[in-house]
Amino acid sequence: MATDRELVDLNDFVYEVDPNYVRDDGKKQKQIKPGDILPLGNFDYKVLSVKNGDYGFQGMAVAPIVNGTPDYGQVTVVAAGTYPSDSDDLKAAVKGMSPNGSPQADIALQYVGELIDNNPNWTINQLSGYSQSAYILKVGAHFKIPTTVFSGWFQYRSLTPAEEKFMKENPHLFLNYRQKNDDVTLWNDFNTRFGNSDDFGTIVWIDGNSHKLNSWTFDEKTGQLKISDSLGNSEGAMIQASHFLMRGFLTQLTMLDQLKAKLTTSGGGLSKNEKIYLDDQQALLAVNTGRAAYQNAMATAIKVYQNAITDAEDIWQETLREARSQIEVLSDNEMKDSLSAIGATEQRIVGEPTEFFQQKINKARTMDEKFESLSKEIKSKINEMVQTDQQLAQQLKP
Repeated sequence: MATDRELVDLNDFVYEVDPNYVRDDGKKQKQIKPGDILPLGNFDYKVLSVKNGDYGFQGMAVAPIVNGTPDYGQVTVVAAGTYPSDSDDLKAAVKGMSPNGSPQADIALQYVGELIDNNPNWTINQLSGYSQSAYILKVGAHFKIPTTVFSGWFQYRSLTPAEEKFMKENPHLFLNYRQKNDDVTLWNDFNTRFGNSDDFGTIVWIDGNSHKLNSWTFDEKTGQLKISDSLGNSEGAMIQASHFLMRGFLTQLTMLDQLKAKLTTSGGGLSKNEKIYLDDQQALLAVNTGRAAYQNAMATAIKVYQNAITDAEDIWQETLREARSQIEVLSDNEMKDSLSAIGATEQRIVGEPTEFFQQKINKARTMDEKFESLSKEIKSKINEMVQTDQQLAQQLKP
């Protein structure tokens, strides 16, 4: 799947499907057409299809070029956001503020549906959009395709009951990165953190006030959208981490299904060792996924505990400062004795909370060690079985 960084670049490129598109610097770009190559991140992407449709809709389907050939098992479809110089685009944006959502959504549904029907050798495994084209979330829910949008304003009430049900049950397949003080999203769908529409767990709220596509930053190694380490971003970071965890889990399950199909191609079903191998791989996947989820929660919890320890120390120091300002005639020890008489001691304010929270931190780390031990045990058994079963080892070779 394309990384967040590559998706942002694709959302920038897709405007050029419009033959009349002119960039902010006044330069008119060459219109993107099928067969064009787009240089992105770790891969070049080949444009497989474009759509310049009604209501100002522009969309395209692309695939990464792997070993010189487009990988049709990793097709991404992207829809363009609002182009202010296009009157049809602006009209669609105005209509998109209503509960029924943008009329471009219907064009997007038709486009993706046609791509699926007309290209049985493709696997469309990702959709993306920006701003108004967050309606691609509806398309993702309709066709059950993972979808990531940026600064997306979207009328979640425009979902059909079936689409809403799928999104509710599978929020990990949908990511809508929004900055908390982005006025464009606020005034277009009113879906603020305390607004009138449920986002079904899809919005990743991040500190900031920009609506620009280029306002996001990314991890250099993974290409994943970077969320700064601040208290206001902690919830968004957890949602992002859990979404990627579940997406990775489903990807691994798909790979196990493919492996199972490979092992049974010779007919006659699975051997005893093959069944054990697949069961162990599933167990290992479950353990590793559980550990990753626990580590995510643990990291957040430890941060809370450590902040609490720091706060306890700050409270004690503030207590001392306040006491000194009120009873300057006493020595430091006499002042502490006076505080102790009313139960305000360093042990009670700092020592006891620190001990309590440190125990919580130690317990969390012990649980992580148990996950790691179980993972190593399963891996050891898998390796031992593969080494003794030469036929199985041969089948597992790529």
